[in-house]
Amino acid sequence: MFHNLRYLALVTAVGLAGCGGAGDGGEDAASGDATSVLAVVAEAMGTEGVESITYAGTAQTINRAFLQTAEASPPWPMYEIENYSRTIDLSQPASLATGMMLHGGVFMRPPTEQSFLQNITDEDTSWDDQIEIWLTPWGFLRGAEMYGAEAGTASMDGAEYTTLTWMSPETQASPSGMRYTVTGYINDQNLVDRVETTVEHPIAGDLARAAIYSNYQDMDGVMMPSGIEQTMAGGTSFAVSVESATANPADLAARLTPPEQVGGGGIGPGLFGPVGDPELNEIYEGVYLFGGGYVAMIVEFTDFVVVFEGGAQNPARGETVLTAVREGFPDKEIRYLVNSHFHGDHSGGLAPWARAGITILTHASNVDFMTQLLSNPRTLLGEEMLTPVIEGTEDVMVIEDEMNRMELVQIPNPHATGLLGVYLPAYSHFHQADLTLFPDDPTPAHVAFAERVQELGIEFDTLTGVHPAPGPQSDDDVLIALQ
Repeated sequence: MFHNLRYLALVTAVGLAGCGGAGDGGEDAASGDATSVLAVVAEAMGTEGVESITYAGTAQTINRAFLQTAEASPPWPMYEIENYSRTIDLSQPASLATGMMLHGGVFMRPPTEQSFLQNITDEDTSWDDQIEIWLTPWGFLRGAEMYGAEAGTASMDGAEYTTLTWMSPETQASPSGMRYTVTGYINDQNLVDRVETTVEHPIAGDLARAAIYSNYQDMDGVMMPSGIEQTMAGGTSFAVSVESATANPADLAARLTPPEQVGGGGIGPGLFGPVGDPELNEIYEGVYLFGGGYVAMIVEFTDFVVVFEGGAQNPARGETVLTAVREGFPDKEIRYLVNSHFHGDHSGGLAPWARAGITILTHASNVDFMTQLLSNPRTLLGEEMLTPVIEGTEDVMVIEDEMNRMELVQIPNPHATGLLGVYLPAYSHFHQADLTLFPDDPTPAHVAFAERVQELGIEFDTLTGVHPAPGPQSDDDVLIALQ
C-alpha cells in the first residue's frame, strides 16, 4: 500500500527553483506545494497517525566521541552497540536510546561492559538536544508540518530529489540570533533519503550534520529504513542496522524510562591536583605556568614567546590566556600557540588565537582536519570566518635562542597519535597533556609515554601536566610503567 508510485509525478513536479526560510511569509503556492509533498510522503512512509515509534537492532557509535578519537581525520573507529533500541515520542518530543557496549575509555584500559544511553526528555528544549529527534524521518516530517516547510528540488550524487526545508522556531535560535535550517531530501520513491542541518561549534563553527537513510522495509505498517547513518564534519559518527520496528507502542511510558546504567566512564574524581591561579607563575627564568583551567606553559625567548596549550577548553578560556600573555609580554611577538592534540577539550579555545593571526603549531597528522574545521563559516555563532595558520611538526622540534631551548616532542600513543609534549633540557623539566600518571595503574597511553621517554633517552626531575598531578612526579614515575 505504501509502495504505490502514482504520486511520483506530483512530487517531482511541485519543486520550486529555490527555497526560502520557513515561516517568513512565503507565497501561498510554495505553502501549497509543501503541503502536497508532505501528504504524498506521509502516504508513502505510512506515517499517518504515527505519534511514536520504537526500533531496534545493532548500532555503532564513534569511538569515545567526536573530537576525542585517536586520529583526527575520518574515518573514525567505532564502538559496537548490542541490543540497541530507540523510542521516539513525537508529541513531546522525547527520545530514549539504550544498548550495551564494550569499551575501555579514552585511555584504552581493558574493555568493560558499559551502558549506552541517549536520553532526551521534553525538558531538554535546546536545539543541540532536539536535533537528534528532528534528524529522524519522523521528526523531520513533524517539524515540516509544524514550522511551515517550503518545497524545492536538488541534485546530489547524480540523483534528483524533492526537498523540504524548514526553520527552527524563534525560541530555538543560535547564538547569532539566526534560526536553524533543516532540509530533507525525498527520493523517487517518496521516502526520506537524507536530512541535514548545521549546528554551532566552538571549533568547527557551522558544523554540518546529516542523517542518511537506506534500504526501507515495511515494518509494522510503517516504511522503516534498515540502514541509518549519521555524519558530521565529513565522517560517520553513528550508524544503526534496524531489525524491527513498532509504531505507537502500547508501553510508550515504560520505553521512555531510562534503565539503570552499567559501568561508567571517566577517570574518577580526585586523581588530579589543583589547577592553580589564573596568572603567570614563573617557575624558571623565562618559563611560566598559567593555571585556572587546563594548565598552559609559556616559554619566553629573546624576541618572542611560545605558548603551549593556551587554546584548551573553550573560546573564553583561550581569550583569557591570550590576554594574559599579551599583557605579560607586551613587547614580544607570540610566535606559536602550540596545540598538544586535537581533542575538543584541548582545542576548544583555539578560535581567539586564530582570529588574532597567531600561528597554531600541532602535530602534522592534525593539520588538515583542524584547518578544515577552523575554516568553516561561523554564522551561527555570529562571528567572522577565520583564516587559521596551522603548521605541523613531527618527532622532535627544537625552538631555541640564547635565552631558552624548548623541545616539542611527539608522544605516539593510543590516546592520541599526534600528541605533543614540552621538554626543557636546561631545567630537567617535562610538561605534557593527558598523560598525568597513575603509577600504580598505568594505562596503555602511559606505557607508550614511558617507551617514548626511554627511546629518546630523556631525563627530567620534574613532570608537570595540563592536568596537574596530586603530587611531584619525575621520569622515575614515568618509567614505572615499563616494569
